[in-house]
Amino acid sequence: MSPPVPSVLSSHFIGVILSALFYGLTLAQIWWYYRTYQNDRWSMKALVAFLWALDTAQLVLVAASIYHYTIVWQGDIEMSSRVSKTFEASMGITSIVAFLVQLTYAHRIWRLSFGNSLVTFSIVMLALVALGSGGAIVAKTVRDPLWDSTHVSDLPASTFYISSVACDVLIAATQVYLFHKSRTGIGRLGGLITRLTVLVVNVGLITSIDVTLFLILFLVCPLNGAFLIPYILMSHCYLNSFLSVLNSRHQLRELADNEDYTCPSISTGASESV
Repeated sequence: MSPPVPSVLSSHFIGVILSALFYGLTLAQIWWYYRTYQNDRWSMKALVAFLWALDTAQLVLVAASIYHYTIVWQGDIEMSSRVSKTFEASMGITSIVAFLVQLTYAHRIWRLSFGNSLVTFSIVMLALVALGSGGAIVAKTVRDPLWDSTHVSDLPASTFYISSVACDVLIAATQVYLFHKSRTGIGRLGGLITRLTVLVVNVGLITSIDVTLFLILFLVCPLNGAFLIPYILMSHCYLNSFLSVLNSRHQLRELADNEDYTCPSISTGASESV
């Protein structure tokens, strides 16, 4: 039985519109980063540029996908009942962006924790599981590209959700723990620690909420395509969360300077590296 094509297309269209809005926010953050942090290491600049390229490709692919459904395949029920190749490619990019952002955070935590291999290894393994399960979703979709077969992917979708959220929560919790572990007193340091904590928790919540919405909608109502909205936005959430932390270093450095406070572990993590 063919899926309710209008519902799938409407969810897809809303996802593309919101994706374009998120991309505008990404452009603003990219512009701010290259304008403000011109002295960053070339590797960090290259990473930001690469993630930006992937984010751009993701938007182009989902836009091309809706173009195929509404223009090229207009009135073709058989083709409209299938997941387009461009959307399948965007799914792969989503998993790659999330994986790269999580690996970058793992490197940051490795530096903040002065080489804590156990925590870093756990984050990397969860990120790899998320990447693998995301790849499994893409592979299943390529083999059976019908929209009304998406419910068969419950296991990889659930694995992707559990590993992604667990990884994001572990990243946020570890950073908060390391920030507070470095506290040596109350007052000046407390203000900086509080801001760092709020920032890290907030950016972790953004990605976790989006992934949670994707799983709930995917499991509860897979045929109407509502899960497409958070799924299309997923890579944008990861990238914008990452850029928010990256671009906050200037404000954190100013806060530390104004309070006449210097702490090696905080300075290294918040001002020099992400």
